[in-house]
Amino acid sequence: MSSARSRTPRTTARIHRLVAGTAGLAAAAGMTVGVGAGPAHAETGAMIVPTSGTITGTPHGYCRSGSSHDGFDIAASTGTTVVAAADGVVRQSDSAASPGNRVVIDHAGGWETRYLHLDSRAVSTGQRVSKGQVVGTVGSTGHSTGPHLHFQVERNDTVIRDASLLDDFRCGSTVSRGRAIGYGFSGLPASGSAVGAYPTLRQGDRGDAVTQLQKALTAAGHAVSADGVFGPATAGAVKAFQAAVGTTSDGVVGPRTWGALMTASAKGTKLREGSSGEEVKHLQRGLNATLGSGLTVDGRFGAATKSAVVAYQRSRGLAADGVVGPATWGALKGGR
Repeated sequence: MSSARSRTPRTTARIHRLVAGTAGLAAAAGMTVGVGAGPAHAETGAMIVPTSGTITGTPHGYCRSGSSHDGFDIAASTGTTVVAAADGVVRQSDSAASPGNRVVIDHAGGWETRYLHLDSRAVSTGQRVSKGQVVGTVGSTGHSTGPHLHFQVERNDTVIRDASLLDDFRCGSTVSRGRAIGYGFSGLPASGSAVGAYPTLRQGDRGDAVTQLQKALTAAGHAVSADGVFGPATAGAVKAFQAAVGTTSDGVVGPRTWGALMTASAKGTKLREGSSGEEVKHLQRGLNATLGSGLTVDGRFGAATKSAVVAYQRSRGLAADGVVGPATWGALKGGR
C-alpha cells in the first residue's frame, strides 16, 4: 500500500534536530553559554501510536505480499486524525510524488518519525510540536492504493526493525491513537525534552544550527560566512577542520566532529572532580556534543561531569578514571 522509503535530495533543507536557542554550541565563538537539557534516558512509552486503524504493513514487509517495506501501514478512513508520536521539531512538511503529503519530525537522541500519504498537513517546517499534537489526517496521496498512514521510525537515518518495536504493530491487529508504544527509545525522554542542540549536518542543510556551526568553524580557524546555508564553502571548511584534527574528512558534521569543534579552543589543562573554569566548560560542551551527556555548562567539574567523562573514556577504550588528561583531551579534540 505505502511507497518505499522516500528521502528528499541532500540539497533540500534539513533542520536535523534543530531547536531554537543553540546557545551552547560554539565554545570559543564568544556566544552566550546555554545550559544543556537533563540527561536523556531510555523510556518505554516515549512514543505513542499516531493514529487508530488496522496494521497492513511493517518494516519487515507488507502483511499480504511480504514485499519490502520500511514503515508501519495503519489503514484508516480518510480524515482520521494523525498526531506526533513524540516531542520534536518538524524537519519537513511538504508533498512529493511518492510519499504524497508528508511530515517528518526530528526528536531527541537522533530519533525521527515519518508520516506519509496524509490527506492534509497541520504543521509547517521548523515548527516545534508536542507529543499528541495533531500533525495531519490520514489520506491516500502519493503512491498509495488506499487510505492509510505510513508511519516510519528511524534513528540516525536507520529504519528501526527491532522485534520488540514490531510487537506493538502486528499484522492484522488494531491500534489506537495515543497508546504508549512499549519500546525502549534510548536517549528519548517520555516528554518535555527539546531536540538536541548538536544535529547531524551536511551540505544542503540550512538554518540556525548551520549558522552556529559556521561560527564554531570560524572560531576554530576555518573561517566561513555565517549565513545559515551549508553550501560548498561550509563543506570545504568542515573537511579542512576534520583533516586538521585527524578525523574522517567526509564533510558530515556528526557527534565526533561537533565534539572536536567544541573542544578545539581548549588548552588541554588537566581536569578532575573539583576543577572549575573555562576549560571545564569546553569539556562539558564537548561531552554534550559527542555523547549527548546533557550536562549543564556551568564550568564546575562535579559528579555528573565526572560520570560523563568516565562514560566517554570507557567508550573510547581509555583509562576510565574520570581524570581529563592528555589522552582524553586528545581523543575529544581529535574527533574520536
